[in-house]
Amino acid sequence: MRIILKGTVQGVGFRPAVYRVAESLDLNGHVKNMGSEVEVVIDGDPETFLEELKKELPPLAEITSVEVFEYGTDTKEFKILSSSEGERSSTLPVDTALCGDCLEEMRSIEDRRYRYPFTNCTNCGARFTAIYSLPYDRDKTTMDDFPMCEMCKREYEDPSDRRFHAQTTSCPRCGPSYTHYNSHRDVIGGVDEFCEIIERGEIGIAKSWGGMHIVCRLDEIPKLREIYGRPEKPFALMMPDVEMISKYAYVERQDVLEGPRRPIMIYRKKEYRKELLDHAAPGLPTVGIMLPYTGLHFVMFDKMDVEGLVMTSANPPGEPMVIENEKSFELGFEYNLLHDRKIANRVDDSLIRVHGDDLAIIRRSRGYVPGYLDFLAGKVMAAGADQSGCVAFSRDGKIYPSQYLGDLDSYGASQFYKDAADHLSSILGIDEVHGVGVDLHPKYRSRKLGIEYAKKFDCEHFEIQHHWAHGASLLLEHDIDEIVSISVDGTGYGTDGNIWGGEVLYCTGDDFERTAHLETFPLLGGEKAVEDPRRLVFAIQRKLGVDGSFFEGSEADILDKLMGKSVETSSFGRLLDAVSCSMGVCCKRTYEGEPAMKLEKLQMEGNDDIDYEVRLERGEILTLEPFLEMMSGDEKKADKAASYISRVSEKIAEAAVHTAEGKDVEHIGISGGVSYNRPIVESIRSVLAKNGYELLVHNKIPNGDMGVPLGQAYIVANKFQ
Repeated sequence: MRIILKGTVQGVGFRPAVYRVAESLDLNGHVKNMGSEVEVVIDGDPETFLEELKKELPPLAEITSVEVFEYGTDTKEFKILSSSEGERSSTLPVDTALCGDCLEEMRSIEDRRYRYPFTNCTNCGARFTAIYSLPYDRDKTTMDDFPMCEMCKREYEDPSDRRFHAQTTSCPRCGPSYTHYNSHRDVIGGVDEFCEIIERGEIGIAKSWGGMHIVCRLDEIPKLREIYGRPEKPFALMMPDVEMISKYAYVERQDVLEGPRRPIMIYRKKEYRKELLDHAAPGLPTVGIMLPYTGLHFVMFDKMDVEGLVMTSANPPGEPMVIENEKSFELGFEYNLLHDRKIANRVDDSLIRVHGDDLAIIRRSRGYVPGYLDFLAGKVMAAGADQSGCVAFSRDGKIYPSQYLGDLDSYGASQFYKDAADHLSSILGIDEVHGVGVDLHPKYRSRKLGIEYAKKFDCEHFEIQHHWAHGASLLLEHDIDEIVSISVDGTGYGTDGNIWGGEVLYCTGDDFERTAHLETFPLLGGEKAVEDPRRLVFAIQRKLGVDGSFFEGSEADILDKLMGKSVETSSFGRLLDAVSCSMGVCCKRTYEGEPAMKLEKLQMEGNDDIDYEVRLERGEILTLEPFLEMMSGDEKKADKAASYISRVSEKIAEAAVHTAEGKDVEHIGISGGVSYNRPIVESIRSVLAKNGYELLVHNKIPNGDMGVPLGQAYIVANKFQ
C-alpha cells in the first residue's frame, strides 16, 4: 500500500519515526520525502501502521491528511529513500527552542557537545531560518557548507538515535562556530570572551538564528539608548527562567512563554527593580520578556551572573534586521559575536500580548512562520499593509502568511518584502495565483508591490478597504459568514478618501457597510500630525471654535489655514494620541503607536467613573466636545483619561450592538491595532455581555496590520468560490 501523508512532516524527524514504526511491525517498503509531503510504501495493514505511527510522532510533527492507494513492489526490507520534488502543499517546519535532551548534553562536561551553541536534533533547532528550498535535506539548507564528521554521520544513519536524519546536526568538530570580533574586525576571542565583556557592562551584537540581537546587561540600558539613538522605544529582555521573569512581571499563559515557539511575551510590570524596567520600556505599563531558545542563549546564562539581558533586534533605523556578518560592523558597536552559518531567511522574534486567556499576536514571526491557517479553496496572494508588513499566499485550503517584514518605508524593507514573497511562493510551489489583494491606499508600497506581483502572475488585483480586511480576518479566524466588526486602529484609507480608524462595519466576504464611526477631525499636515500629536489637539480645539493649545503666532496661523484643506480622520488611534498629548503623557511620537501605548498606563491608574456624554447621531459617534471637557483643568488626569476612553469605547460597542440587532447578526468582533489596548477591549466586552453578545477577538491572526493580508486573501478568495 502507498500512503501519502501531509502536515508538519518536514524537518521534524518524521521519516525516522516512520522507519522505526515500520521496523517494529516487521514491514517492508520505503519512506520518501516528496516536496513537502511524505510517501510511505508498506506491505502490511495501513490502519495498524498509522495507529502506531500516531503514537510515535515526534513532538513537532503533525499529520493533517492521509491518502492510501494500492501499490506494487517486491522490496524485502524497509528503506529511507532519497528525496524528490513533488507537490508542495503541507506545513513547513518552524524554528523551535532547544529541547531538553539537547540542553542536557550541552550542560554535560563529558559530552562532546558540551557548551556547543549549535546543538540540535530532529526535535528542535533552526528550521525555516536555515532552509533554502524543499525537500528538506541538508544540501538545501545553510548546513550544506559543513560536511558531517564520522561521529555525526553515525548518529545521522542510526535509526535508534534521535539525530537519525537530522539535517542540521553537527558538533564542534564539523559544525559552525562563533568568533568574537572588535569593531575593527579583529578576532578577539569566542563566546567566553564575549560573555566576559557583556558581564562587565559592555554592549555588543550577537548573531542568532534569524538575525542579529543587541545584547547588554539590564542596568546598561541608558548607555545603550544613548549609543543606539533610541530614547524611548521599548527593548526586548531575555531572562533565564520563569522564576526570574516572575520577579519582574506578572506572568500569564506560562504554557506559551515556555513552549517551543518561545515568543517575546508582553507582561505587566511589577515594582521589582522598577527604575530598570522603566528604562527598558519607558512610560509603558508593560515590558516584553522571553526565555532562551538557542544554544548560545543557554551558554550565556550558564556562564554569566546576570538576572537578565537586553536581547533586542539589531537594525539600522527604518531598515530590516541585519543578517549578514559584514553589516553587523556597520551598526557601530564595539563587540560582535558572529557565527559562520548563513541565514537563509530573516526572522524576527515573535511578540505576543496576553488578554486573560486570549493571545493578542503583535508580531507573528519566529516559531510561527511558515505555519498555516485553514482557508478557502484556490490560490490567492495578499499584499498586506505598509505598517507591520506581511505577505500571504494560499493554496489547497491553507493560507501561509510570511514572517514580520517591518514597516515598508525604505528600499531595504521593500527588497526584504520581495525576497520573502519569492521564497515563500517558491517553497510552496506556487507558480500561479488567481488574484492579488491590495490595500486601497494609493501611496502604500505594499499596494505597488502587490500590483507588480499581479502582473507577474498575469492575474487581476483587487483593491480592498483596510478596515474591511480587518473584519474579514475575523470571519476567517472564527469560520463565520458575517460579522459586525469594530475595526479600530491608527490609519486606514477610506472609500471617501479620508483616513478611517474608528469604525463599526457590517462585513461579509463579499462586501461591507460602514454603519458607524467616530467623529472626524482634520489631520493637519497629514503624516506630520501623526508624528506630532499636538497638531491633533489643536485641530480638535479649532474645529469646535476654541483657542488651540501648543501653538501660537505664525505657527497657529499656518495650522489654521490647513484646517479646511487637510484630510479628515475618524481614527481611534489618532484620538488616543490626542488624549495622550492633552494629558501631558506623550506629545512627540518617536516610534509607531507610542503616544497611545503610553496612555494605557494612565488608563490603568485611573478610575473610569466620570460621566462624559458621548452621543451617537446618524452613525457618527460624537467625541470631540467631551474631549474638550476632559482636557480642561489639571486635576485627576488619570481619572479623566480613563473615563473618557471608556465612554468612547462603550459608545462604539453600543453602535455595534445596534447594527447587529438591526441586521440580525449573531457575531460582533474587534480587530485593528487599538484592540491591543486591554482597558478598551474590556470596556467593549462589558457592554456586549450586557446585551447578550460575546466579543470575538483574535488568537491566531494578529490584531494589527499583520492581520490585514489574511483578510485581503479571504475577500479575494471569495470572488472565486
